[in-house]
Amino acid sequence: MMKSVFAIAITLIHTLITSCSIDAFQLQPPQTSNIILAVNKDNNDNNIPEVYPLSRKKLMLVNEAKRLDISKGSYSSIGWSNRLGSVITPAAIPGVYTVDRPFYWNKIDVGCRCTIIQLSSETTDGSKELLIHSPVGLDLPLIDAVIKLGTVAHVISPNYEHVKYAYQWANQYPNAKIWGCPGLSEKETNVKWTGEVPYGARPKGYGQDETQHDNEMWDWEEVQPIHIDIESNPFTGNAFFNEVIYYHVPSRTLLTTDLYWNYPRGDGVTNGQLVDELQAEGITIPTDNDSSSWELAPEVGEIPLGSKLWGKVGMDKLFYPFYMNLMVKKDRRGEFEKIARYITCSGWEIETIIPAHGDIVRGKELCRQVLEKHFNIQCDITSEEGLASTASYGAGPPELFN
Repeated sequence: MMKSVFAIAITLIHTLITSCSIDAFQLQPPQTSNIILAVNKDNNDNNIPEVYPLSRKKLMLVNEAKRLDISKGSYSSIGWSNRLGSVITPAAIPGVYTVDRPFYWNKIDVGCRCTIIQLSSETTDGSKELLIHSPVGLDLPLIDAVIKLGTVAHVISPNYEHVKYAYQWANQYPNAKIWGCPGLSEKETNVKWTGEVPYGARPKGYGQDETQHDNEMWDWEEVQPIHIDIESNPFTGNAFFNEVIYYHVPSRTLLTTDLYWNYPRGDGVTNGQLVDELQAEGITIPTDNDSSSWELAPEVGEIPLGSKLWGKVGMDKLFYPFYMNLMVKKDRRGEFEKIARYITCSGWEIETIIPAHGDIVRGKELCRQVLEKHFNIQCDITSEEGLASTASYGAGPPELFN
């Protein structure tokens, strides 16, 4: 019986993987009547309410939203895949913003998020250079919002799946440098690529010399890449996502697309599922965290059934064990655990996780707990392993797979 259930699950996952070509996905455009960038100061319902107790960073993010004239529902209707309904949303300090959008697969909203980072480098006219991670579809409100932040200098498609709109950004910003994950330029020939992140990319301090890279790229000490070069699709023998993850050192932010996701539970409470899952394992939720709804990530009510099934069943219950146990190569599991421990325990001091799918996670301790659970590892926070080596800009471990 168990073998039959397992076979059905694998067949479903195979169907999802083979049918999840990028052409199957479609961004839902906002209703034209809802596209406004300025705050409607005559309508208090549009203003971001100051009703929740905030940490200093959250208060700074709310103030940044007000500075940019970002209001609730000013771009599109509010939903789990764009909780504020805004064209952009401040996400981390300093200079990190998200572009949250509904993203449809076979009429199911699976959500998608682009991240914009203001780099420390500037153009000759003093404008901040921008790095765009996981580009979503361009429209006039987004183009206007980007102008407020700086000049697009780099556009990154971090894996094989998050590439559909790279050509739009390349065409709109001809002076920007367009980068893909290893091997992407051969798969997506319609994009005018500048180059690719090197295969096996690792940052300085990983345990080897920093990977040599194109000097036209951004500063790797500011935005650090790690290529997840450990996977093989068991149905094709090739890498499926071939993802490169990134760490923005100034804001201590981790950017992922498909290595980590965080789909909400059915009632639409922001990060409610994290509290449930950690408490179910007897883990105390830290006080310095983002485990509830607040101004820039409000509660949105009942999640549509299709989205709920996709996230909490399809991804959490079916795809996650499939990826961890069958897509990670047997001879690369040691390296995968090394990567997991580096980003969770010993290398990157993560205080914000921005996944392409699902809710953002904030709080140093909460981020560590979430990543420990996701990778099935345990950091020894009393040892040197628990002390991150990039806290400022500038043998017998636990089994990873059960």
